[in-house]
Amino acid sequence: MIDFKLEFGFDKDGKIILADEFSPDNCRLWDADGNHMDKDVFRRGLGELTDVYEIVWEKLQGLK
Repeated sequence: MIDFKLEFGFDKDGKIILADEFSPDNCRLWDADGNHMDKDVFRRGLGELTDVYEIVWEKLQGLK
């Protein structure tokens, strides 16, 4: 993981809450070889975003 963003807010009692998900849509992921596995694939025209997201999903499934 290179970096990520999270959004926070306040609930009705004034407590801070996490108001975002953690996904390839809000972080930059590169594999050990430096291949982009995030939205940069789309932004830079490096391939199909759904193909990359499937690879991320498969890698996460392997962590079980």
